[in-house]
Amino acid sequence: MDRHELDNKISEAAKSLLSYCRARTPTQFEAEDLAQDIILEIYRSADNIRNIDAFYGFMWAVAGNVYKQWCKNKAKNKECELTNDIEIYDKAELFIDDTSELYLLRRELTLLAEKYRKVVILYYIENRSCSEISNHLSISESMVKYLLFKSRQILKEGMNMERNYGQQSYNPKGLSLLFWGNGANRYSHLCDSRISQNILFACYNDKLTAEQISLEIGVSLPYLEDKINELCEYELLKKDGNRYFTNIVIFTRDFAKEVNVKTAGLREKIADILTGAISNHEAEVRNIGFTGADMNNNSFRWQTVSFIIYNAVIEIFQSKIKIVYPKDKFGTECFVWGAENGEQSSWESLFGFGISNAVNEKGDYIQFMDFPINGEMVHHYFFNRQNVTNVFLNVANGTTDKFSENDKALAADMVRKGYILSDKKEMFVNAPVFTKAQHQKVKDIFAETSFKIAEEAGSLTETVANILKEHTPLHLKKSAKDMAYLRLFEDAISAPCAILYDRKYLIPYNNDGILPTTYIILNK
Repeated sequence: MDRHELDNKISEAAKSLLSYCRARTPTQFEAEDLAQDIILEIYRSADNIRNIDAFYGFMWAVAGNVYKQWCKNKAKNKECELTNDIEIYDKAELFIDDTSELYLLRRELTLLAEKYRKVVILYYIENRSCSEISNHLSISESMVKYLLFKSRQILKEGMNMERNYGQQSYNPKGLSLLFWGNGANRYSHLCDSRISQNILFACYNDKLTAEQISLEIGVSLPYLEDKINELCEYELLKKDGNRYFTNIVIFTRDFAKEVNVKTAGLREKIADILTGAISNHEAEVRNIGFTGADMNNNSFRWQTVSFIIYNAVIEIFQSKIKIVYPKDKFGTECFVWGAENGEQSSWESLFGFGISNAVNEKGDYIQFMDFPINGEMVHHYFFNRQNVTNVFLNVANGTTDKFSENDKALAADMVRKGYILSDKKEMFVNAPVFTKAQHQKVKDIFAETSFKIAEEAGSLTETVANILKEHTPLHLKKSAKDMAYLRLFEDAISAPCAILYDRKYLIPYNNDGILPTTYIILNK
C-alpha cells in the first residue's frame, strides 16, 4: 500500500475515527487528541497492512490499542487542556502562581519551535481548520495533523518538566564584534542587539538546541529565531543536528584577566626599556635639529615613546609574523571575533588607541598614534580627507603661497583646533617635522631599543596564544595562535603606555605644547 493510497484511506476514515473518539472522550479537544494519536500510529505501522482491503480492520485494531493506552496515560498524568477559550491575563497576574497550568502552558509555548508554534496558533488561536492551515502553510493535511499531535505531545511533556533559566537570563553579557581584514566589514550590524550577543555567548562552550538557548538567555523562541538564522547565515553560528555552536573566538573577561596577570612582567619590561632608552638618548635626538626639537619634556616623551613602539611593534615585529587570514563565506580574508564587554581596567579604557597615517602625492606623510587620554583622536579629522592632509603637509613644507580660499578655510579650522599655529604672518604645524634623513637618524639611535621591544612583543604574543588556547572551545583552538596577534597592540602598545602613565612618566596633554603623538616625515 503506497503513501498516496494510505493518505486517501485515512482522509475517508477521518470522520469515522473522530466520531469513535468523541464517543469515548469528555471533550472535543480530547477527541481530536486521541484521533491524531490513532492516525499517527497508523502511519507508523502502515508497513504491516497486507493490502488495501485489510485497511479498515487494521485501522480499528490500532484504534482500540491506542485508546487503551490513552486511558492508561490519562489516569497517570495530570493534563492541561489546549482549548480555544484560554483567557489572556495581564503579565503581572500570569506570574503570580508559577505552578498554574496556564503559566506552564504559556511557558512551553514560548519554547515551542516555529514549525509547531505556527500550527498551534493557527488552529487554536485563529480557529482555522486543518484544510485552511494546509493551504496557508503549503503542507499536506496529514502533516498539519501530525504537527498538531506532536505539538500537544511536546507541550504536555514540557509542562511536567522543571525548567531552569540560565544565568544570562538575569545577568546578560555584552559583546563587541570586531573585524580585521583585507575587505569590507559585513559584520558590524550583527551584534547590535543584546539578544544576538547572548546567543553567541550561550553557545560558545556548549552546543545548545534553540529551546536551550531560549532558557539560557531568558528570551522566548519567537524573538530568537530570526537572530539565530541571521547569525547562521553569516556563519558566526553553526548547526550540528538540532544544536547550535558559536563559530568565532571570543576574548572573554576571564581570558583578559589571565592575560593581564601573566603578561604583567613583560609589559613592565617594555616600559623599563622605553624609559631607559629615552633618558640615554634624549640629547642626541634633540640635537638632530628637526623642527620641534625644542618641545617640552612631556611632549618629547610622548613623541619618542610613540616613535619607538611604532618602529618596534609595527615595522619590525609585525613584518616578521606570518599571519594566515581565514576566508569568510564571502571570500574575504579576515578575522572576525568577539570581545566581552564589562568593567574595564583604567588602562583599557584610557589607552585604547588609533594608529594610522595620511600621505600626499609627494610621499610626505603624517604618522598618528592617538590615545584617548590625550583628548581628541587627531587621526579622525584627517581620515579620508585628502584636501585636509594636503593643506597640513603644505604648511609643514612652508608652501602656502598658492592656497585657494578653500585651503585657507581648512587651515583656519586647523588653527582653531590647535593643529596649526599662526602668528598672522606665517603658519606652522603644531607637530614635529622630520626630513627623511632626520627620521632615519632617529630610527638608527633607537634601533637596538626597537629590536629589544620587538622580542618582548614576540614573548607577549606567545604567552597570549597559550592562554587563549585554554579559553577557547576545541573546534576553535587551531586559530588561537593567529588570534593572539589581535591582542598585540593592546598588550605591547597600550599596556606599556598605561604603565608609564601610572608612573607619571607620561602626563595627559592639556594643549600645553606640541601635539603629543603626531609627527610628520617629509620626503626630502
